[in-house]
Amino acid sequence: MAFFKGSFYETTSTFEPDAEGRSAFRGVRARQLAIPEPVLEHRISTRDRLDSVAHHYYADPRAWRRLVEANPHFLFPEDLLYRPEPVTENGGERTGELILIPRRRDTA
Repeated sequence: MAFFKGSFYETTSTFEPDAEGRSAFRGVRARQLAIPEPVLEHRISTRDRLDSVAHHYYADPRAWRRLVEANPHFLFPEDLLYRPEPVTENGGERTGELILIPRRRDTA
């Protein structure tokens, strides 16, 4: 299985074949998450989006994955901004709650 150069899954390993050479699963294993050190806190405001928060801190809207990796206690990326259970108040937004912001990734 091939991924584009620079993909987050580029270095992820595949499932090893069994003794008879059959592959148990044709996909890839879960990728290893980096756990970056958080250096700032961001208070969620109404209508925040992960790409807009990433653009604000990193000048790159595609860097939203850094926010997700710094907040591993959330199961899904959108859980950083919205409660998973049905809530009528604020449409389920986590307005006023804090998420952690890691420093920029070194580009060396």
